[in-house]
Amino acid sequence: MKIAVLMSTYNGEKYIKEQIDSILRQKCDMEIDLWIRDDGSVDNTQKILDTYKNKGKLNWYAGVNIGPAQSFINLLLHCEKYDFYAFADQDDYWMSDKLQQGINRIKNIDNAALYISNARLVNSARIYMGRNVYKKTPKLDFYTLSCAGGLLGCTMIFNHALAAIVQNNILPDDIIMHDFYIALVCASMNGSLIYDPVPHMDYRQHENNVVGVSYGMKQILTSRISDMIRKPKISIANQANSLLKISGISAENRDWLIRVNNYRETFYSRLKLAFSLKTRYINWNMGIKLRISIFFGNR
Repeated sequence: MKIAVLMSTYNGEKYIKEQIDSILRQKCDMEIDLWIRDDGSVDNTQKILDTYKNKGKLNWYAGVNIGPAQSFINLLLHCEKYDFYAFADQDDYWMSDKLQQGINRIKNIDNAALYISNARLVNSARIYMGRNVYKKTPKLDFYTLSCAGGLLGCTMIFNHALAAIVQNNILPDDIIMHDFYIALVCASMNGSLIYDPVPHMDYRQHENNVVGVSYGMKQILTSRISDMIRKPKISIANQANSLLKISGISAENRDWLIRVNNYRETFYSRLKLAFSLKTRYINWNMGIKLRISIFFGNR
């Protein structure tokens, strides 16, 4: 059996060697192939990748800059016929059991299955910052995921059944992030989403993070206010529309996606989705932020 580890890189020369080495040191009972798509780096990232490729350690190819969401989807479409898949960021560090722990949790599931785990927050020098990414178990139900997302992509491991749904359907035009989309695909197909509270990787926080975790009262407050008043380029409505192009989604789930897709159209539709009892956010302050964002059409 084989697993494809998918990594999108962009100007990652500072931390990428440490991350690649941690992936290559995985203790796993199946063959591991590391696939990397470089998203238009202008630093030494591509030279570093060539060094590893010439040693037979990985496969990589370059593309124009399309952003991490589409770059990861491009990788998934590029790498078919694997038994399992895992997303990897360029600047983290994996503990040696990361892949095996995830595979063990989903290897006996035939339908679409997605595993996620907690992660240790570390600074740029990989010093533990005293907390993990998830303080509570994240919400994994379809209704909440469609509006909130929030599952950490670099911890995700999923099976061929889930990958094939994306690979065999229309390429999504509008997705917020690849991890948000994959989790929502799994949930919309009534697949299995499994959370492991034990961290199996270090999630590095530094000045160049594309997506990071807010910490400290001032940073959290600033981030929440920004999310409520800023209108995103791609909304949950756009992403729901992409999901509606997938065949095989149940009528009930399709009706909900239509509701999300149309939520910005009227005052009533925004109000109805914002205060739906079907969505159950991880805590009250996150719930307030997301409900206000939806109410004003900014989610």
